[in-house]
Amino acid sequence: MRAVVMHETGGPDVLQLEDVDPPEPGEGEVLIRVHAASVNPVDWKMRRGGPGRPLPAVLGIDASGTVEASRAEGFGEGDEVFGRASGAYAELATAPAGQIARKPAELSHEQAAAIPVAGMTAWQGLFDHGGLERGQTALIAGAAGGVGHFAVQFAHVAGARVIGTGSSRNRDFVLGLGADEYVDYTQQDVGEVVSGVDVAFDTVGGETTESLLPTVREGGILVAIAGAP
Repeated sequence: MRAVVMHETGGPDVLQLEDVDPPEPGEGEVLIRVHAASVNPVDWKMRRGGPGRPLPAVLGIDASGTVEASRAEGFGEGDEVFGRASGAYAELATAPAGQIARKPAELSHEQAAAIPVAGMTAWQGLFDHGGLERGQTALIAGAAGGVGHFAVQFAHVAGARVIGTGSSRNRDFVLGLGADEYVDYTQQDVGEVVSGVDVAFDTVGGETTESLLPTVREGGILVAIAGAP
């Protein structure tokens, strides 16, 4: 099969398209014929030399495709699935059954492949770490981004009051996802116009993290995924 293989760490040029042996699914795993895979920060961080798989390595942990072979209950050959896989930058990749789901028919493979890591990060940030509850206020910085736009929808469905931040061009998009309010950071200082936030979720990092601190109520929580607060 063809795969994008990394023999050393470095820039994008270390990624090479090669012919390699296909992986074999273990017990409780499926073999997926990959139709689409997405790029996450963890991928380029591993490519640059961060903790990751032993070399040579095939990167990619988000995939959508068709089950080629199954050694797991609940999935059979031909099922369209998406989720977290091992070595998704290849024609074939393996995945534990507990980390995949059937792909909704209304989603393309490209759309489905963009969900797993970004969606899980948003969920974990808001609920596992932030403890967001119905009736609380959530402030989401970078609300139009890969993680942020999931966070807006999750918080809205959970019954929270949602405030998103971003530039003016993303206002209608974020409000359309369910945000109750929108702060254009190019025109306003979020720390001056927002207060009493129960959970602030920072997907941007840097100076943005510091700017969110005044918005959080006493006893509230700031969750940052792009750098330490």
